[in-house]
Amino acid sequence: EERFVSTLRSMAEGVISTDVMGTIAFMNPVAEGLTGWSLAAATGRPLHEIFRISLPGGESVEPTGLMNGGSALRTMILTDKEGVTIPIEDNTTPIRDADGALTGIVVLFRRKEGVAPPPALPDATGTSWPNLATIVGSISDPLFALDEDWRITYLNNLAARALDGRRESLLGCIVWDCLPASTHQLYYHEFSTAMTRRIARSFEMENEARGTWYEVQLYPFGPGLLVLLREITARKHAEDHQNKLEKLESLGLLARGFAHDFNNLLTVLLGNLSLAEMNIAADGPGANELRTARQATVQAQNLVQQLLTFARGGAPIKQPTDIGRSVQEWFAEWPKRPGIDYRMGVSGDLWHAEVDRHQIRRLLSNLMKNAEQAVGREGIVSLRLARPAQVGLGAAELGLPPEAPLSDFILIEMVDNGEGIAPEQLEHVFEPYFTTRQDANASGLGLTVCESIAKGHDGTIRLLSAWHEGTRVRVSLPAMPVPAGPGQAVAAPAAAPAPENPPTVRGTRRVLILEDEPLIRQLIVQNLKGVGCEVTPTSDGTETVARYQESLAAGHPYDLLVMDLSIPGGMGGAAAMEKIKALDPDVRAIVSSGYSDDPVMSRYLDYGFRAVLPKPYQPQELRELVEELLREIR
Repeated sequence: EERFVSTLRSMAEGVISTDVMGTIAFMNPVAEGLTGWSLAAATGRPLHEIFRISLPGGESVEPTGLMNGGSALRTMILTDKEGVTIPIEDNTTPIRDADGALTGIVVLFRRKEGVAPPPALPDATGTSWPNLATIVGSISDPLFALDEDWRITYLNNLAARALDGRRESLLGCIVWDCLPASTHQLYYHEFSTAMTRRIARSFEMENEARGTWYEVQLYPFGPGLLVLLREITARKHAEDHQNKLEKLESLGLLARGFAHDFNNLLTVLLGNLSLAEMNIAADGPGANELRTARQATVQAQNLVQQLLTFARGGAPIKQPTDIGRSVQEWFAEWPKRPGIDYRMGVSGDLWHAEVDRHQIRRLLSNLMKNAEQAVGREGIVSLRLARPAQVGLGAAELGLPPEAPLSDFILIEMVDNGEGIAPEQLEHVFEPYFTTRQDANASGLGLTVCESIAKGHDGTIRLLSAWHEGTRVRVSLPAMPVPAGPGQAVAAPAAAPAPENPPTVRGTRRVLILEDEPLIRQLIVQNLKGVGCEVTPTSDGTETVARYQESLAAGHPYDLLVMDLSIPGGMGGAAAMEKIKALDPDVRAIVSSGYSDDPVMSRYLDYGFRAVLPKPYQPQELRELVEELLREIR
């Protein structure tokens, strides 16, 4: 402290500091000499009595004309204690504590040579110094004073704007008449405590009518209060946004907690509904009801998958997929609304893409729902799949780097002729919980999920829209150079029931099953026996390893394994696969799980599996995947 004070005293510039009410707390010798006041005489006096200033032209200083807060000095005219005017250069800035609250101001000034001082301009009383408003009015935060009856006795221009009025009309008004009724109800206790107990108070206050937040500091001042406001709306919005993200992540983790059991139930429902459809004629009694139930079951998985997109480790489970076929069959299943003209165009030479088919269907569903909401009861919604070059799009229009080869991407484009999006809202459309809809069930997560899915596939998503001119959403996905060949299982999209005469495996192939859920185990056995497989079911990884070891020792190993990843209380698929891989490096296995965000599912090849099948799945998907892998055996 001694070194600090010594430094201030030895400075060539004058230094004056005040407390929050403008009372002088410190002056160095240069300031004493220029003002004509000693530190002892000036301490405790208002700043305006000691530091009497005006502009070089003689004009009175505006309330905001003193506080500049920058590094440049300005020319002012100082009138000392004896009435002598002195040209000076000054810089006045606020003093804030560690929390950013205003605690006073500091004035740095020095004599400026070569400037002729103008005559002092007397006021009505014949004195030539500005009043307290000149100094305090320069504070860069809203500031106002109240008397004991809650009437406004002083306010600066920023406070007048915060109270939505003019300074002249607000003076003498009761402060509660200038604020929303909710503010009076919520914060009166804080003001009253500071007023009656004569203690400083600090709290946060929301002006609901304006949608702004302030940090409020109350100081006893005479018989009333001095009120200092600092707007913190941006900080509150940032905190609110962060809280929403944390809640979203928590929901994702919660969803993961019951995803396994939920998806197992959906697998049983979906499998049995599909098998029932196979046993009923397409136009027979109950066929439409079964088809509707199956489609609803497929859509039900989105309830968990929508949230799993934000869970830790929720990487997409990518498989080589005929993207054109997958999107066309999704479009055929989508329940069309009367009054909307649905259109679709698919290029005939699309490559395959390595995608998570469940996530791509979810992306399409979210985009379609947004388009339907935009057009309302009638309009046009178009879906197009093409190569970017076929529709004349460049890298910049897709949000890709300039050097990105466009021939390596597939374009998915959704277009509607609805109401469009206002320009000021466009930059927020991908933010979590942001929505322009007034519906009670509008979550504001649809486009956020779409962006997460696109990025998870190393692709991009762009949204183009204008108010009353419709919306165009473009999604680019990396393509595979050639269709999937031997050894690459192409995931069939969730589509219509299996054909009446499903393909059968040539010869009897032996399949070993690891599945702890009895209903799913029974479903798999029934399904694969229907295509000519000899199936051995197990419910724990230890039993699975033992069965495989026995068959290997007998010289008649299993041709394929279908393994559940998670076995509560027992050995799961990953651990069992590690042991079996040590016995037979050429083992063929499919991993399946209701935990679709498990890293084993997204990086199944690294764990020795040949293919992956997330739950829930339809019998047809399992059969086609088994067929594909068994065809590799010569």
